[in-house]
Amino acid sequence: KVWSWCILYSLITVIFFVIYKASVHPAHREHGHRSYDGDDDEYARKCSLANLDDQDDLKCRPGWFNEQLVAVSGTYKSVARLGKLVLTMFVGLAYKRYIQFYWGSRKVQGAVNNMALILGSVCDYENTSELSIKLQRDLERYLMLVHVLMYMNISPYINDKLSLDDLNKRVMGIDQLLTEEELNIMKYIVEPGSGGVPENAVMMPGAKGNGPMNTVLVWLQMAFDRALAEKIILAHHSEARTVSICAQFQGHLCDLRGSMATFGFMKQFPIPLAYAHMMQLLVDVVCLLCPFAVMYDIDTVVVYYAGFREHDPWATLPLTVMGVCFITMFYQGLLELAKVLLNPFGEEIDHATGELKDKEFMINVKQILKQTRCGQFTFFNSAIAAPACCITETAKATRAEEAKNKVEGADY
Repeated sequence: KVWSWCILYSLITVIFFVIYKASVHPAHREHGHRSYDGDDDEYARKCSLANLDDQDDLKCRPGWFNEQLVAVSGTYKSVARLGKLVLTMFVGLAYKRYIQFYWGSRKVQGAVNNMALILGSVCDYENTSELSIKLQRDLERYLMLVHVLMYMNISPYINDKLSLDDLNKRVMGIDQLLTEEELNIMKYIVEPGSGGVPENAVMMPGAKGNGPMNTVLVWLQMAFDRALAEKIILAHHSEARTVSICAQFQGHLCDLRGSMATFGFMKQFPIPLAYAHMMQLLVDVVCLLCPFAVMYDIDTVVVYYAGFREHDPWATLPLTVMGVCFITMFYQGLLELAKVLLNPFGEEIDHATGELKDKEFMINVKQILKQTRCGQFTFFNSAIAAPACCITETAKATRAEEAKNKVEGADY
């Protein structure tokens, strides 16, 4: 898009340059061109070398060129100075907003991985009962699920790729991020009147945005509590250690909820759209005045130093076009960059490719989700292959004693 603007204004420059040079060059005056009405002696005396300090020497160029383009050049310089200031401020604000979203994404990723680290290090992997395996997998699944749901809410790319029904399939290496029961609950939360009512369902008005995420956070805490009750977590630790782990887990859970909620607050308080419209108008005015002002300034300098009669009328055309192209690229490019940065997660999907437009400028949500999933997998599975020096014997003794008590109870 920026290149198209550069080509357009370069064409305007070439057209105006040709019209002006064809109408005022001395070679045309020898054929009776009416743009200069003085006699030859007066022309030779005043126009062989233009002295811009002498107003009479401005007669070397037609009146419309001097009178109108002086005003255009002055206006351009004033507007360009203002444009550079406010455009730089606009880009700075957009970039600051982009950085806030980026580090917010990393903060959420860190909170999820911290919780995975805590859970992965305290789960009793030697307990191979069906309930133990299910709860451990549920904890891992809920952590991934809440992360995916957050980006489904704020990222056009993820929202286009995934729906709630898709989460019932294999996603991010997990066979089902949502079970059938959980999927029905989620659908009821998002659209209460869309289908059947789950058992004991409670309608939650206004829960379409953050409702699914907050619901999964509640499930995560409940699954953690059940794992504690079933001694799947911390079966070999003291009571003080158990309290400490619970406090850390709940602290990270609250941090995760707050970090995810921040995205919604930031999206509700964007840079005003009127600011972007005003910047577009200002940049368009600068670029529209640019061809005429640049050509006038360059022509004035050349006439001053080379002389009106002696200078080559077409020699400055490449430099003039280059100057207009560079200025247009600077203003239009910065404006387009600011517009892109205003939407850190992207705004439009190219349906031909299924990818985000200008995706090289966007926060790579897909990569962040993959990194999070890799971290979770590592944290939840590292303890399985831990060296012997890291494994306490207390858990084994506790399970042996419990098994013995069950056998004795059965015999009794």
